[in-house]
Order: sequence, then C-alpha cells, then structure tokens
Amino acid sequence: MFTWEHSALSDEETWGLVKSLVGKACDNMNAMKAREGTALAKDFELRLRLVREQLDLVIERAPLRPGEAKERLMSRLKPLLADVEMDPARLAQEVALLADRLDCTEECVRLSAHVDQFRSLIEGPELAGRKLNFLLQEMNREVNTIGSKGNDVGMARAVIIMKEEIERIREQVQNAE
Repeated sequence: MFTWEHSALSDEETWGLVKSLVGKACDNMNAMKAREGTALAKDFELRLRLVREQLDLVIERAPLRPGEAKERLMSRLKPLLADVEMDPARLAQEVALLADRLDCTEECVRLSAHVDQFRSLIEGPELAGRKLNFLLQEMNREVNTIGSKGNDVGMARAVIIMKEEIERIREQVQNAE
C-alpha cells in the first residue's frame, strides 16, 4: 500500500530545514512571551493601583492619628488621676512622643516612590525580574512599618489589602524576566 522512498538531502538542505523550523519555534515562543508579558503588565498595573488607593487612604488618615492618640491618652489618664492636676508641659511631651511614634510619613513617601519605580521598570525595555523582586521586598517592608506605626483599625485594613496585593504581585513576578 505504501512505499517508502528515501531521498538523501545534502547537509545544506538539512540545515536549511532545521534552521527554518527552529526560527519558527523561536518566533512563536517570542510572540507567546510578549502576550504573557502584556497580560502580566496589566495585572501588575491593576494591583499597583489597588496598593496606591490604600496608600492614599493611609496618607489621608495618618495626620489624624496624633490628635486621636492625645484624646485617648487624656481619656485614660483622667479616671486614673481623678483629682491630681496634670502638668500641661509633661502632657505635651507625651503627646509629641506619641505623634513621633505614629508618624509614617517617611514610609508612605518611600512606598509611593517604590510603586512609581515598579511601574517604570515594567514599562521599560530591560529585563527587570530581579529588580522587581527586590522592589517588592522593599514595598513589603514599608507596608509592615506603616502597619506597626498605624495602630488604627482603618489603617490596619489598608495595610492588609496592600500586603495581599504585594504578595499577589510577588507571585506573578516569579514569571517575569
């Protein structure tokens, strides 16, 4: 039914066929990587936007914290000290210390800069996988510090969301070059 005809190809003809097949395979792989890269970039942008929205909430909420801490301190001290006169200078000193411990301005500024740098790296032409991974570690560090300084339910919620999104980005960065 079938007959097998074996025709000998020259080395040049064989190399031409192999070269053509390898070229097509490389082109297909590059097209697939480009599609995947575009999808990853969209996902990164979505998650970075969520991080930025939560950071904006923290930035909005953070200046209110020292006043609230002062109120809380006063409400706790009044029943304890009852008839004892409070030294206004000492109280001001304690409030200043509290305000300093609650201040997360530096961390917010750095996190914002990291988000901007992350965006520029994913939009840039160079391979940035390792840089992105390092940036995510720094972003996570800033979010952790904001969380420890925040001492506030609203800020804690924002920190949790930011940490979740940073972790999701980190998982995806493992697929980036």
